[in-house]
Amino acid sequence: MLVHAVNVRRWLREDRHTPYAERLQRDRRIGRELAARDDLGRVLGWWQRVHAAEQDPSLGHRVEAGRRLACVALTVLGVLLGVAVAGIALGYEGRYPVNLFALLGVLVGLPLLMMLITLLLLPGRIPGLAAVQSVAAGMNPGRWVGAWLDRFLGAELFAPGLLRGGASAFSRWQLAVFSQWLALGFFAGALAVALLLVTFTDLAFGWSTTLNLDPALVYAWVSALSAPWAGWLPQAAPDLALVEASRYVRLDQSPMAQGRVEQLGNWWPFVLMTIVVYGVLPRLLLLLFAAWRLRRATRRLLLEDPEVTALLDRLEEPLVELGGNGEETPGDHDRPGLSGPREALAAEGLLLVIWNQAAAPETARAWLRRVLGVDAAAAVEAGILQDDAQQRGVLAAGSREMQGAVRRLVVVTKGWEPPLLEFMDYLGLLREEFGTEPSITIVPLDVRGTAVRAAQRDVWAKALARVRDPRLYVMDAQAEAAP
Repeated sequence: MLVHAVNVRRWLREDRHTPYAERLQRDRRIGRELAARDDLGRVLGWWQRVHAAEQDPSLGHRVEAGRRLACVALTVLGVLLGVAVAGIALGYEGRYPVNLFALLGVLVGLPLLMMLITLLLLPGRIPGLAAVQSVAAGMNPGRWVGAWLDRFLGAELFAPGLLRGGASAFSRWQLAVFSQWLALGFFAGALAVALLLVTFTDLAFGWSTTLNLDPALVYAWVSALSAPWAGWLPQAAPDLALVEASRYVRLDQSPMAQGRVEQLGNWWPFVLMTIVVYGVLPRLLLLLFAAWRLRRATRRLLLEDPEVTALLDRLEEPLVELGGNGEETPGDHDRPGLSGPREALAAEGLLLVIWNQAAAPETARAWLRRVLGVDAAAAVEAGILQDDAQQRGVLAAGSREMQGAVRRLVVVTKGWEPPLLEFMDYLGLLREEFGTEPSITIVPLDVRGTAVRAAQRDVWAKALARVRDPRLYVMDAQAEAAP
């Protein structure tokens, strides 16, 4: 899926230079041949038909290969880190036992804390915690790998702003997958070292603290940790006698009895099970969940791209007759003196909204017929002089006139004015009334009812991009899309 997402998005961005009339004719012809009705099936079916013209389909494969290579490299790095850390934490010179508190703190406690930091990033930007999330994202090794992949591959996918932006969900879940491979490699290395030392050396474990802890309290803590496996693996659940015998004092120079030394070695099953249950298992479960969410985010990465939204709209645009041959010819919209199609088909589910008297209804409908080759099922006028209730009433009247669900909204507005707060609020009202499924196309017009300058259109495109609505895009009055 990632290969298709990368290639389709790149191809559509390069396809902007194709005249809109040609794109509309090509895509609508393909749309009529597609059997799939869901958006993903239609996009992939469309891609199969235009793929023959694709000259460099390897970018998506390079991105996918880079992602897999990054997972392998992170796993290997994790193994090396696990071997190094476990070798130090399990270092035993024979004078004092390995301190259980320090050992489990390094091999289990610290990785759990890092996992909680990763979990903090997954919901996206949380009000009040944005600064903490930004710091946590910057410290995460997966973020570094993602930034390197973006720079090396030019994909701008893996770390484009982990808490915001169109690809934020993809980048966050990819970060989680990267992090889990690193962590699983770390635990694999640590467990390998632990098993080797247990097999070929006489490790002894104990606990020591400056605090005046009662052994019964330590036993209660150990019993709570070993509760998940105590019933079926009792040898990995230390008893009170072992806990009492394991306390040591570093200033005590008296030799330890041979029987006590052998008894302290009985901690190793508990240590290994603690690492597996509280270290490996949570990371493995999070990896599986993150991989599942990453697949869903990859689908959204494709379908919520503004260029793909515009493509889906074109796939459902009806072709119209411009002359006796019954077929639209590329470039017809650009011919001097051509007034447009003689008869436009009413686009089912298309609602035309004229904002703040940007154009007369007849002029706006003529634009639809001339550029998109369709007529609106209904048209309404709204503006800043209407209050919220009046605007909702106008939209309700337009919906009744359509006698069907609203599938697409085309909003004509004054392009020489910057996007005011009233207009942004109106976009929110449209989403409240019609939900997130319909696409919204904003068409800025100049005082003559024609296309605005490119700079003015870019102002609208940048302002509307901050809304973070994947089905909202800007279209030039000459039909050059600007997502």
